[in-house]
Amino acid sequence: MSTTNQRHLRRQNLFVERELGLVKANTFQAQIINRRIQNITLDPAVSIQREHVGAVNTIDIEEAEGRYLLSGGGDGNIYIYDLEESEQEDRRIIKSFASLNGNYNRHKGGISRVHWYPFDNGMFTTSSYDSTIKVWDTNAMEMACSFDLENKVYSHALSSKATHGLVATASADPRIRLCDLKSGAFTHSLPGHRGTVLAVEWSPRHEFLLASGSTDSTVRLWDIRKSSACLCSLDFHNSNSPPLAETNVAHSRTVNGLSFTPDGLYLITTGHDDKMRLWNLHSGQNTLTNYGTMIRNQYVNTLTPLISPLFSGSSYSVFHPSDDRTILMFDLLSGALVKRMRGAYGRCTDLAWRPRTEEIYSAGNDHDILVWGPEKTDRDEALRAIADTDTWSDSD
Repeated sequence: MSTTNQRHLRRQNLFVERELGLVKANTFQAQIINRRIQNITLDPAVSIQREHVGAVNTIDIEEAEGRYLLSGGGDGNIYIYDLEESEQEDRRIIKSFASLNGNYNRHKGGISRVHWYPFDNGMFTTSSYDSTIKVWDTNAMEMACSFDLENKVYSHALSSKATHGLVATASADPRIRLCDLKSGAFTHSLPGHRGTVLAVEWSPRHEFLLASGSTDSTVRLWDIRKSSACLCSLDFHNSNSPPLAETNVAHSRTVNGLSFTPDGLYLITTGHDDKMRLWNLHSGQNTLTNYGTMIRNQYVNTLTPLISPLFSGSSYSVFHPSDDRTILMFDLLSGALVKRMRGAYGRCTDLAWRPRTEEIYSAGNDHDILVWGPEKTDRDEALRAIADTDTWSDSD
């Protein structure tokens, strides 16, 4: 029996078990969604029209509707795409409907990071190698305010949970500077790193907790409310050294990527030692999860692993772009390599998750944005799973 037929038979058996009441609704939905995620592959039926004349450095999909994709490129241009609007041909071709081309206030250098404002798609932020971070009004496509960091900016982060309105910055300055969207001014700086900061991320669990990674091989956790803001420097040896000992290092080389799990209990880090590490944030310990030797990560830019959102009863999957033009999918907790996603002609530079569709969008240095989705045979199953949880309860 072929692998495809075996998968189809397992799916049919699962639906039969659900109809007989042998599988609870939440468990059934989690199993369907997990299978969809594990079956993600390059979607040949959907394409994003090429707009950038340089590498696409960064992308983001807003959470409010899961509809609008924002892209920033090495050409300094920024485009917005409506993922639900496309020309109906043999292939769905998604075109941009807005850009900052020709805008007087546009960045003068390549774009390093774009972010939608978490609570409203009427605003987005961008950072650039021209040393600035800019805030934009989406409707008018005009700049609302700008922050000049006087150093090359590699990344920035907005909290999806907090209401403090602070933007954390990662730049060639070892200090992490915090920008206040409410006042349009800098608030304070977080000293501690001894090299360029390449990655910053806010915790989704604690609104004042920030993580950062640097060329000094360290990952630091910060409570921005405290005068001595740095809580600890993570140590992959799990030694008993003091929390801020100079010998503490998270990787043996540069750290250029961070990602919290959606529940904020774990932190994933990646670095130029071609290692990805999983940290338990309750204990601050390296979990020693082994992700193997397939990762290739040697470029001096921010590279953020993508963790699938948490679904009830399901496990996490983590997607890591690799320099060999593949995207590696791992089971987060076991470290097992689930699959190598192939199909890109260039190196993947960034990943974005589209809510509710289990689609992944990837940016590449070949000027393209690609769409990865579950196999077509899984799409109807997802609708059936959603409908099933609407009409059944665990008490049935």
